Amino acid sequence: MTAPLSAVARERIRRFMRVVRMAAAIGAGVGAVYAGAMAAPDARSLLASLLISMPIGVISAVLTASSIAGIEMFLLPRASMRWLDALPFVAVFILKTLVYGAIAWAVIAGQPGQRLLGVVTAYDARTGLIAAFLSLVPVAVMVMMFQAAGLVGYRTFMALLTGKYRQPFAERRFFLFVDVVGSTAIAERLGALQAHRFLAAVFSAVAEPIELWRGEIYQYVGDEIVITWVEADGVVDARALRCLFAMRAAIAADANRFVQRFGVQPELRAALHLGEVIAGEVGQVRRAIVYHGDVMNTTGRLEQATREVGCLFIASAEALASLAAPPEIRTHDLGALALRGRVEPIHAFCVEESVKSVLTRAP
Repeated sequence: MTAPLSAVARERIRRFMRVVRMAAAIGAGVGAVYAGAMAAPDARSLLASLLISMPIGVISAVLTASSIAGIEMFLLPRASMRWLDALPFVAVFILKTLVYGAIAWAVIAGQPGQRLLGVVTAYDARTGLIAAFLSLVPVAVMVMMFQAAGLVGYRTFMALLTGKYRQPFAERRFFLFVDVVGSTAIAERLGALQAHRFLAAVFSAVAEPIELWRGEIYQYVGDEIVITWVEADGVVDARALRCLFAMRAAIAADANRFVQRFGVQPELRAALHLGEVIAGEVGQVRRAIVYHGDVMNTTGRLEQATREVGCLFIASAEALASLAAPPEIRTHDLGALALRGRVEPIHAFCVEESVKSVLTRAP
Protein backbone atom coordinates (compact mmCIF):
# COMPACT_ATOMS: atom_id res chain seq x y z
CA MET A 1 0.00 0.00 0.00
CA THR A 2 1.43 3.38 -1.02
CA ALA A 3 1.99 5.85 1.81
CA PRO A 4 -0.03 9.10 1.49
CA LEU A 5 1.82 12.17 0.32
CA SER A 6 2.97 14.54 3.02
CA ALA A 7 1.53 18.05 3.24
CA VAL A 8 4.85 19.45 2.04
CA ALA A 9 4.88 17.16 -1.00
CA ARG A 10 1.27 18.07 -1.87
CA GLU A 11 2.06 21.78 -1.68
CA ARG A 12 5.13 21.40 -3.87
CA ILE A 13 3.14 19.46 -6.44
CA ARG A 14 0.50 22.21 -6.49
CA ARG A 15 3.19 24.84 -7.07
CA PHE A 16 4.82 22.70 -9.72
CA MET A 17 1.53 22.35 -11.62
CA ARG A 18 0.97 26.13 -11.42
CA VAL A 19 4.38 26.65 -13.02
CA VAL A 20 3.58 24.13 -15.75
CA ARG A 21 0.24 25.78 -16.53
CA MET A 22 1.84 29.21 -16.64
CA ALA A 23 4.63 27.92 -18.89
CA ALA A 24 2.08 26.37 -21.24
CA ALA A 25 0.23 29.67 -21.53
CA ILE A 26 3.47 31.61 -22.16
CA GLY A 27 4.63 29.02 -24.71
CA ALA A 28 1.33 29.25 -26.56
CA GLY A 29 1.60 33.04 -26.61
CA VAL A 30 5.18 33.00 -27.91
CA GLY A 31 4.16 30.48 -30.56
CA ALA A 32 1.27 32.67 -31.64
CA VAL A 33 3.52 35.73 -31.93
CA TYR A 34 6.05 33.74 -33.95
CA ALA A 35 3.33 32.45 -36.24
CA GLY A 36 1.98 35.94 -36.82
CA ALA A 37 5.45 37.22 -37.69
CA MET A 38 6.39 34.37 -40.04
CA ALA A 39 3.11 33.51 -41.78
CA ALA A 40 1.98 34.91 -45.09
CA PRO A 41 -0.60 37.72 -44.80
CA ASP A 42 -3.67 35.58 -45.40
CA ALA A 43 -6.01 33.81 -42.99
CA ARG A 44 -5.33 30.28 -44.23
CA SER A 45 -1.53 30.60 -43.92
CA LEU A 46 -1.85 32.22 -40.49
CA LEU A 47 -4.11 29.43 -39.22
CA ALA A 48 -1.74 26.75 -40.52
CA SER A 49 1.21 28.50 -38.92
CA LEU A 50 -0.64 28.82 -35.59
CA LEU A 51 -1.51 25.10 -35.57
CA ILE A 52 2.21 24.35 -35.79
CA SER A 53 3.89 27.15 -33.82
CA MET A 54 1.61 27.17 -30.78
CA PRO A 55 1.96 23.44 -29.93
CA ILE A 56 5.72 23.72 -30.48
CA GLY A 57 5.85 26.69 -28.11
CA VAL A 58 3.77 24.88 -25.48
CA ILE A 59 5.91 21.72 -25.62
CA SER A 60 9.21 23.61 -25.43
CA ALA A 61 8.06 25.88 -22.61
CA VAL A 62 6.56 23.06 -20.54
CA LEU A 63 9.63 20.84 -20.89
CA THR A 64 11.98 23.68 -19.94
CA ALA A 65 9.88 25.05 -17.08
CA SER A 66 9.03 21.63 -15.62
CA SER A 67 12.71 20.62 -15.62
CA ILE A 68 13.81 23.81 -13.86
CA ALA A 69 10.84 23.83 -11.46
CA GLY A 70 11.45 20.17 -10.67
CA ILE A 71 15.03 20.95 -9.64
CA GLU A 72 14.00 24.01 -7.60
CA MET A 73 11.05 22.39 -5.82
CA PHE A 74 11.99 18.73 -5.43
CA LEU A 75 15.78 18.44 -5.64
CA LEU A 76 17.26 21.57 -4.06
CA PRO A 77 15.17 21.41 -0.82
CA ARG A 78 16.72 18.03 0.04
CA ALA A 79 19.18 17.88 2.92
CA SER A 80 21.87 16.57 0.57
CA MET A 81 21.73 19.88 -1.34
CA ARG A 82 22.22 22.18 1.67
CA TRP A 83 25.84 22.75 0.62
CA LEU A 84 24.46 25.29 -1.84
CA ASP A 85 23.43 27.51 1.08
CA ALA A 86 27.09 28.00 1.98
CA LEU A 87 27.97 29.36 -1.47
CA PRO A 88 28.01 33.11 -2.23
CA PHE A 89 25.03 34.60 -4.04
CA VAL A 90 27.09 35.15 -7.21
CA ALA A 91 28.32 31.54 -7.25
CA VAL A 92 24.78 30.17 -6.91
CA PHE A 93 23.55 32.57 -9.60
CA ILE A 94 26.24 31.51 -12.07
CA LEU A 95 25.83 27.81 -11.31
CA LYS A 96 22.05 27.88 -11.70
CA THR A 97 22.24 30.00 -14.85
CA LEU A 98 24.63 27.55 -16.50
CA VAL A 99 22.65 24.47 -15.49
CA TYR A 100 19.24 25.89 -16.34
CA GLY A 101 20.59 27.50 -19.50
CA ALA A 102 21.93 24.11 -20.60
CA ILE A 103 18.48 22.62 -20.03
CA ALA A 104 16.81 25.38 -22.06
CA TRP A 105 19.37 25.02 -24.86
CA ALA A 106 18.93 21.23 -24.93
CA VAL A 107 15.19 21.68 -25.39
CA ILE A 108 15.70 24.26 -28.15
CA ALA A 109 18.35 22.18 -29.93
CA GLY A 110 16.44 18.92 -29.48
CA GLN A 111 13.30 20.42 -31.06
CA PRO A 112 10.86 18.04 -29.31
CA GLY A 113 7.80 19.89 -30.59
CA GLN A 114 9.10 20.04 -34.13
CA ARG A 115 9.96 16.32 -34.08
CA LEU A 116 6.51 15.47 -32.78
CA LEU A 117 4.89 17.48 -35.60
CA GLY A 118 7.40 16.40 -38.25
CA VAL A 119 8.81 19.87 -39.00
CA VAL A 120 12.42 19.52 -37.78
CA THR A 121 14.76 22.29 -38.87
CA ALA A 122 18.50 21.70 -39.30
CA TYR A 123 20.74 23.95 -37.17
CA ASP A 124 24.12 25.20 -38.36
CA ALA A 125 26.87 26.25 -35.94
CA ARG A 126 25.86 29.93 -36.04
CA THR A 127 22.20 29.15 -35.37
CA GLY A 128 23.22 26.85 -32.51
CA LEU A 129 25.29 29.61 -30.88
CA ILE A 130 22.40 32.06 -31.22
CA ALA A 131 20.06 29.52 -29.68
CA ALA A 132 22.49 28.97 -26.78
CA PHE A 133 22.71 32.72 -26.15
CA LEU A 134 18.95 33.18 -26.37
CA SER A 135 18.48 30.38 -23.84
CA LEU A 136 20.98 31.87 -21.36
CA VAL A 137 19.64 35.42 -21.29
CA PRO A 138 16.05 34.75 -20.14
CA VAL A 139 17.25 32.00 -17.79
CA ALA A 140 19.75 34.40 -16.18
CA VAL A 141 16.97 36.95 -15.65
CA MET A 142 14.72 34.26 -14.18
CA VAL A 143 17.43 32.97 -11.82
CA MET A 144 18.20 36.51 -10.65
CA MET A 145 14.53 37.05 -9.88
CA PHE A 146 14.32 33.74 -8.00
CA GLN A 147 17.40 34.61 -5.95
CA ALA A 148 16.11 38.11 -5.18
CA ALA A 149 12.72 36.70 -4.19
CA GLY A 150 14.47 34.27 -1.88
CA LEU A 151 16.21 37.14 -0.10
CA VAL A 152 13.14 39.27 0.61
CA GLY A 153 10.33 36.71 0.34
CA TYR A 154 8.26 35.85 -2.70
CA ARG A 155 5.19 37.91 -1.77
CA THR A 156 7.27 40.94 -0.79
CA PHE A 157 9.25 40.67 -4.01
CA MET A 158 6.08 40.52 -6.10
CA ALA A 159 4.61 43.48 -4.22
CA LEU A 160 7.79 45.49 -4.86
CA LEU A 161 7.83 44.41 -8.50
CA THR A 162 4.22 45.40 -9.12
CA GLY A 163 4.38 48.57 -7.01
CA LYS A 164 1.45 47.47 -4.86
CA TYR A 165 2.63 49.49 -1.86
CA ARG A 166 4.24 52.40 -3.72
CA GLN A 167 1.43 54.57 -2.37
CA PRO A 168 0.80 53.81 1.35
CA PHE A 169 -2.66 52.66 2.35
CA ALA A 170 -4.45 51.13 5.34
CA GLU A 171 -5.15 47.41 5.58
CA ARG A 172 -6.06 44.97 8.33
CA ARG A 173 -3.43 42.37 9.09
CA PHE A 174 -2.68 39.59 11.51
CA PHE A 175 0.73 39.70 13.15
CA LEU A 176 2.29 36.68 14.83
CA PHE A 177 5.38 37.41 16.91
CA VAL A 178 7.30 34.17 17.58
CA ASP A 179 10.18 34.04 20.04
CA VAL A 180 12.63 31.26 20.94
CA VAL A 181 12.24 30.42 24.64
CA GLY A 182 15.41 30.81 26.72
CA SER A 183 17.50 32.08 23.83
CA THR A 184 19.60 34.36 26.06
CA ALA A 185 20.70 31.50 28.31
CA ILE A 186 21.29 29.30 25.27
CA ALA A 187 23.47 31.98 23.68
CA GLU A 188 25.53 32.33 26.87
CA ARG A 189 26.16 28.59 26.94
CA LEU A 190 26.86 28.14 23.23
CA GLY A 191 28.78 31.31 22.48
CA ALA A 192 28.03 33.88 19.80
CA LEU A 193 28.90 31.79 16.73
CA GLN A 194 27.04 28.64 17.80
CA ALA A 195 24.11 30.75 19.01
CA HIS A 196 23.85 32.24 15.53
CA ARG A 197 23.91 28.76 14.00
CA PHE A 198 21.28 27.62 16.48
CA LEU A 199 18.88 30.43 15.56
CA ALA A 200 19.59 29.93 11.85
CA ALA A 201 18.68 26.24 12.26
CA VAL A 202 15.46 27.15 14.08
CA PHE A 203 14.46 29.68 11.42
CA SER A 204 15.23 27.15 8.70
CA ALA A 205 13.16 24.44 10.41
CA VAL A 206 10.06 26.64 10.68
CA ALA A 207 10.28 28.23 7.22
CA GLU A 208 8.35 25.48 5.49
CA PRO A 209 5.34 25.37 7.85
CA ILE A 210 5.11 29.17 7.66
CA GLU A 211 4.99 28.93 3.88
CA LEU A 212 2.49 26.07 3.98
CA TRP A 213 0.12 28.17 6.09
CA ARG A 214 0.61 31.11 3.67
CA GLY A 215 2.36 33.33 6.21
CA GLU A 216 4.67 36.15 5.14
CA ILE A 217 7.90 36.48 7.10
CA TYR A 218 8.01 40.21 7.66
CA GLN A 219 11.32 40.31 9.50
CA TYR A 220 13.74 38.58 11.84
CA VAL A 221 14.55 40.55 15.00
CA GLY A 222 17.24 38.83 17.03
CA ASP A 223 15.67 35.55 18.13
CA GLU A 224 12.20 36.60 17.00
CA ILE A 225 10.27 36.03 13.77
CA VAL A 226 7.48 38.39 12.78
CA ILE A 227 4.90 36.71 10.52
CA THR A 228 1.94 38.44 8.94
CA TRP A 229 -1.20 37.76 6.92
CA VAL A 230 -3.70 40.07 5.27
CA GLU A 231 -6.91 39.48 7.24
CA ALA A 232 -8.69 37.77 4.34
CA ASP A 233 -5.81 35.28 3.98
CA GLY A 234 -5.25 34.68 7.67
CA VAL A 235 -8.83 33.73 8.49
CA VAL A 236 -8.97 30.92 5.91
CA ASP A 237 -8.82 27.65 7.86
CA ALA A 238 -7.58 29.75 10.83
CA ARG A 239 -4.13 29.92 9.21
CA ALA A 240 -2.88 32.71 11.46
CA LEU A 241 -3.77 30.63 14.53
CA ARG A 242 -2.68 27.20 13.35
CA CYS A 243 0.68 28.31 11.97
CA LEU A 244 2.45 28.31 15.34
CA PHE A 245 1.45 24.72 16.07
CA ALA A 246 2.79 23.61 12.71
CA MET A 247 6.05 25.42 13.49
CA ARG A 248 6.29 23.61 16.82
CA ALA A 249 5.60 20.27 15.11
CA ALA A 250 8.42 20.92 12.60
CA ILE A 251 10.87 21.60 15.43
CA ALA A 252 9.71 18.53 17.36
CA ALA A 253 10.25 16.39 14.26
CA ASP A 254 13.84 17.68 14.11
CA ALA A 255 14.45 17.44 17.87
CA ASN A 256 17.21 14.82 17.71
CA ARG A 257 19.31 16.91 15.36
CA PHE A 258 18.98 19.97 17.59
CA VAL A 259 19.90 18.00 20.71
CA GLN A 260 22.88 16.35 19.04
CA ARG A 261 24.19 19.59 17.55
CA PHE A 262 23.30 22.16 20.23
CA GLY A 263 22.33 20.15 23.30
CA VAL A 264 18.83 21.61 23.46
CA GLN A 265 15.44 21.28 21.80
CA PRO A 266 14.00 24.69 20.87
CA GLU A 267 10.67 25.83 22.24
CA LEU A 268 8.56 28.66 20.89
CA ARG A 269 6.37 31.29 22.53
CA ALA A 270 4.16 33.62 20.53
CA ALA A 271 1.48 36.29 20.42
CA LEU A 272 -1.16 36.95 17.78
CA HIS A 273 -3.04 40.17 17.18
CA LEU A 274 -5.15 41.73 14.43
CA GLY A 275 -5.52 45.36 13.55
CA GLU A 276 -5.16 48.12 11.00
CA VAL A 277 -1.73 49.17 9.79
CA ILE A 278 -0.44 51.60 7.20
CA ALA A 279 1.51 49.60 4.62
CA GLY A 280 3.92 51.24 2.22
CA GLU A 281 7.36 51.27 0.65
CA VAL A 282 10.24 53.16 2.27
CA GLY A 283 13.92 53.71 1.51
CA GLN A 284 16.00 54.81 -1.44
CA VAL A 285 19.20 52.75 -1.56
CA ARG A 286 17.36 49.74 -0.15
CA ARG A 287 13.60 49.65 -0.57
CA ALA A 288 11.40 47.68 1.77
CA ILE A 289 7.72 47.30 2.63
CA VAL A 290 6.97 48.36 6.19
CA TYR A 291 3.90 48.40 8.42
CA HIS A 292 3.14 51.15 10.90
CA GLY A 293 0.43 51.04 13.52
CA ASP A 294 -0.44 50.28 17.11
CA VAL A 295 -1.08 46.62 16.26
CA MET A 296 2.69 46.08 15.90
CA ASN A 297 3.50 47.45 19.34
CA THR A 298 0.57 45.64 20.93
CA THR A 299 1.58 42.28 19.48
CA GLY A 300 5.11 42.79 20.79
CA ARG A 301 3.76 43.61 24.26
CA LEU A 302 1.51 40.54 24.18
CA GLU A 303 4.51 38.37 23.35
CA GLN A 304 6.35 39.82 26.34
CA ALA A 305 3.31 39.10 28.50
CA THR A 306 3.63 35.37 27.82
CA ARG A 307 6.48 35.32 30.35
CA GLU A 308 4.37 37.02 33.01
CA VAL A 309 1.16 34.98 32.72
CA GLY A 310 2.81 31.59 32.17
CA CYS A 311 1.27 30.96 28.76
CA LEU A 312 3.33 30.18 25.67
CA PHE A 313 0.77 31.46 23.16
CA ILE A 314 -1.43 34.52 23.69
CA ALA A 315 -3.99 35.75 21.17
CA SER A 316 -6.00 38.93 21.44
CA ALA A 317 -9.78 38.71 21.63
CA GLU A 318 -9.98 40.72 18.40
CA ALA A 319 -7.84 38.19 16.53
CA LEU A 320 -9.83 35.21 17.85
CA ALA A 321 -13.15 36.86 17.03
CA SER A 322 -12.11 37.31 13.42
CA LEU A 323 -10.66 33.80 13.13
CA ALA A 324 -13.54 31.89 14.71
CA ALA A 325 -11.12 29.49 16.42
CA PRO A 326 -11.92 25.86 15.57
CA PRO A 327 -13.06 23.52 18.37
CA GLU A 328 -9.77 21.61 18.26
CA ILE A 329 -8.07 24.63 19.81
CA ARG A 330 -8.51 25.33 23.52
CA THR A 331 -8.57 28.91 24.75
CA HIS A 332 -8.44 30.18 28.33
CA ASP A 333 -9.68 33.67 29.05
CA LEU A 334 -6.92 35.80 30.56
CA GLY A 335 -9.18 38.80 31.00
CA ALA A 336 -7.97 42.34 30.40
CA LEU A 337 -4.17 42.39 30.36
CA ALA A 338 -2.38 45.57 31.34
CA LEU A 339 0.52 45.91 28.90
CA ARG A 340 3.55 48.11 29.35
CA GLY A 341 3.37 51.20 27.18
CA ARG A 342 -0.41 50.99 26.72
CA VAL A 343 -2.95 53.05 28.64
CA GLU A 344 -5.86 50.72 27.88
CA PRO A 345 -5.66 47.02 28.78
CA ILE A 346 -6.35 44.44 26.08
CA HIS A 347 -8.58 41.41 26.32
CA ALA A 348 -6.57 38.27 25.56
CA PHE A 349 -6.69 34.48 25.67
CA CYS A 350 -4.17 31.72 26.26
CA VAL A 351 -4.22 29.34 23.28
CA GLU A 352 -3.32 25.65 23.36
CA GLU A 353 -3.63 22.74 20.96
CA SER A 354 -5.67 19.70 21.87
CA VAL A 355 -5.61 17.56 18.71
CA LYS A 356 -2.15 17.71 17.19
CA SER A 357 -2.93 15.73 14.07
CA VAL A 358 -5.62 18.21 13.10
CA LEU A 359 -3.71 21.37 13.85
CA THR A 360 -0.50 20.51 12.07
CA ARG A 361 -2.00 19.33 8.80
CA ALA A 362 -1.49 21.65 5.85
CA PRO A 363 -4.45 23.45 4.27
